[in-house]
Order: sequence, then structure tokens, then C-alpha cells
Amino acid sequence: MIDPTTAILANTTAYRARSYIDALSDLMVAIATKDQRATVRARERLNQVMLSTIGTAEVIGASAALRKAAAVHAQMGTARFRASHRELARFAALPEQTILPRVTFEEAVEDMVQRAPTTLKAAAERTAARISQLYSEGRVVAFVRSAEQAVTERVQSLITQAIREGISESISGNLISMGVDRIREETEAWTEGYSRMAFRTNVNTGVTAGRFRQVQDRDVAEVIPALRFDTVGDVDTRPNHQAADGIILRAGNPAWGQLASPLGYACRCSVSFASMPELDRMGRLDGNNQVIESRIPPDAGPDPGFRHGGRPDLFLEGDAGALVLA
Repeated sequence: MIDPTTAILANTTAYRARSYIDALSDLMVAIATKDQRATVRARERLNQVMLSTIGTAEVIGASAALRKAAAVHAQMGTARFRASHRELARFAALPEQTILPRVTFEEAVEDMVQRAPTTLKAAAERTAARISQLYSEGRVVAFVRSAEQAVTERVQSLITQAIREGISESISGNLISMGVDRIREETEAWTEGYSRMAFRTNVNTGVTAGRFRQVQDRDVAEVIPALRFDTVGDVDTRPNHQAADGIILRAGNPAWGQLASPLGYACRCSVSFASMPELDRMGRLDGNNQVIESRIPPDAGPDPGFRHGGRPDLFLEGDAGALVLA
């Protein structure tokens, strides 16, 4: 099953993806020329790009959970929501977002709350408040640090190359004489490749975090008690990712700590919602209406060498290790 998130991940030509490339390129030049002031500026720019991208992606994930909950509440005729079933249905019918909107993070958060139907407004407000707080606290430091480490390692490779070419300044680790244009030229392919990988991985992280965070809310958890792991299912899907395809677990199951997407760099997998009516149709509810969870295959899990930080909503809270992109 292909999730709408896949379209967002594929949109690597979007302006946000381009902003990753530009920020990494500036950081590359600053580190290569040992310009401390430029490094600080480039680091701050990259921090803002990542905050905006991951934060907005989390809003998209949370909004999707709200739309799904609205549809299920309307379908099930939840008693306390009965007066607003038409409003719920209209909200649920809004199209899925398949691109990161060209708005600020703050505007995305405000829009999520404004669009929410009356009976789910409180759920949206609770999640919006937490997301706003998290990203105002700069919870993407680990992502920025990882990117800077990768850039530094690339610069060291460039210095080694420059020494072989006899560029004297390179002996002291300074590539000023190589010139900014040549530094950008020599690192363009690497910068673009790394930036697109980071963009995809960070967007997936944000969307997944938003989905997990919103389904923990009581008004959503009531009708969406579980999540399902979905792959794209094409020839490029990694075997350990495919092994997890279709797994259904309660949203709060600790096993998601090893299974929540992304499971690797540029992972295209996603977690989707398993509602009460869907679980009932699949025979995944027991006599007490509790979720019958999947058995987890032993080969399902993160890629070797990928520092999977667990459920994204938790590691952004600081309750788990940070996913890095080294």
C-alpha cells in the first residue's frame, strides 16, 4: 500500500529540498576555508531549514491523523460527536497533502488548528501546543551536528586531494586558495546527494512523529488504536523493510521503537492508521475489542549501520536516542 507520504518524499526538487542543498553548500565552503563566522551563519541557516522542514512534516502527519479520526467518528456515529457529523465528514474529505506547503512552520501549526472540526479542535490544540514547544526548543540539534560531521569528513577528503595536487594551504587544513567556486564545484555532486537523502529522511521522521503524537491523544486513540507499517513494495524496497510490511501494532507498543519509519537513509516506508472499523473487518479485534497484534518477523527492522533512534515523536521529546545522518 502506497501512503501519500511517498509523494512528499519523492518531491526532492521542491524549494525545501533546494534549501537543504544551499545550506549544506554554504557550510561546506565555510568549513573548507576555516571561516568561523561563516560557519556559525551556515550552521544557523541549516538549523532553521531543518526545524522548518521536520516541524512542518510533523504537522502534516498530525493533520492526517485528525482527518482519519474525523472520518471514523462520523462513520461510527460516536455519541458525543453526533451533532457535528457533517462537519467531521467535510473535514475528513479534505485532500491529503502530497507536498510540503510553502508556508512557515508557525503558519502550518496555526492552519492545522484552524481547519480542525469543532469536536476535534481540542485534540488539534493539544498537539499543536506540544509541537510548537518542541521546535521552539531547537530539538533538531542532533540532525545539524550529524550533517556538520558529514560535511567536515568530506572537507577532509578534499584537503587530502588538494595536498596531492600541491595546494600549499591545504597542508594546514585551509582551502582558501582553491577558491569558493572550485570548492562548490568539487563538492556539488556529494552535497546534492547528501542533501536529498537528508531531506527525505528528515521529512519521513517528521511525518511519522506527527502521526504517532496525534494518535496518542484520547479523542483520536478512541477510534485509531493501532498503526500499520507500509512499504512501497517495489523492487527498490529493502528486504528488512519489506519483512515489516503490514505489521499492525497498538500505537503504544514499545516494539515501534525498532519499527517506526524511517528504517534507513532515504527510507520511503510509512506508518498508516488502523481504525476500529478496519481492524474489525480484518478480524484483528478480540472479544474485548482489543487489538490482535502482528507477530514481528526476526528480519524486520532498521538497516545495518543506520542509527535508528526509535519512535520519532519520543526521540524528538528527548526520551530516546537521536537519529543521525552520518
